[in-house]
Amino acid sequence: MPKSITISVPGTSANLGPGFDILGLALKVYNEFKFYFDPSIGYSATLKNGQALPFSESDDLVYSAYKNYFKIFLPNISYPTYQCKMELDLPMKGGLGSSASAVVAGFCLAREIHKDLYANQPIPSEARFLYELAMLEGHPDNTSPAYLGGFVLSYFDKRGHISYYKKKFPNSVAIFALTPNTEVSTHESRKVLPSTYSVDDVIFNMTRIATWIQFFETRRFSDLQLALQDRVHTPYRVPHISGLREIIAIAERKQMATCLSGSGPTLLIFMERKKVKSLEKAFGLEVAEVMKNLGVSYKLSRMQTDTIGVKIVKQR
Repeated sequence: MPKSITISVPGTSANLGPGFDILGLALKVYNEFKFYFDPSIGYSATLKNGQALPFSESDDLVYSAYKNYFKIFLPNISYPTYQCKMELDLPMKGGLGSSASAVVAGFCLAREIHKDLYANQPIPSEARFLYELAMLEGHPDNTSPAYLGGFVLSYFDKRGHISYYKKKFPNSVAIFALTPNTEVSTHESRKVLPSTYSVDDVIFNMTRIATWIQFFETRRFSDLQLALQDRVHTPYRVPHISGLREIIAIAERKQMATCLSGSGPTLLIFMERKKVKSLEKAFGLEVAEVMKNLGVSYKLSRMQTDTIGVKIVKQR
């Protein structure tokens, strides 16, 4: 056993407008998990400073994913216990992939143990690993970019296998994340979605996903504005999050583009990098005025995209 394994997982934004459950983007904000191995202590998990986690052991998705890996790939082997210290920079239920980061960390930890201690047992292929990783959440839009980095379109193409398309997000576009101080449960937010959609809405979203691919070829901001449009989930979720409709209206007046990050409440705001100096301050002041009037606290921050994905460091 190594002395410790440190796993850093980037935050992610899912859906990106029309790509419900299949599109995601990795961002340079991280949850870090440091694992130690002392069988005499058994399982334990705390924050990095030693404080208790803000959730119960039964809700520890890292530990759940870790155990699930053994059930799937090493079913007759008892999993070693670990002690974990977590540094959580992603907001819980904030729409930036906090649950996916935990699932990725637990699954990757188990695979490292598999490689070190049970190398005589078949190691899963990358496609199978990504498939089972996504199945833990039910869809790959967060887990794939968290693991791979970059902009990722991924989908289940057959049982036990995932296909994906990965691109580097253009540097010509600046990204900001606005996160209201509230939590949104993905499970609960799905309840506001309709059970059926019109053919027109389905075709609309198909064309916008195709426009994403066009945007990567042209790098035109006008193509990105089109690519982020959505009729499947955004119109149903945004009205339930205080302040977002007003912020979207401000962004549109300033020729920016927006999308709900996952199920929210975080909103991503895109602007041409060459216009950041002229737009950022004025936009921030208008956002502050709107949110003050609504009595909503929030965080507005510049985001960079992550191109690497999960990082694993072992100490022997």
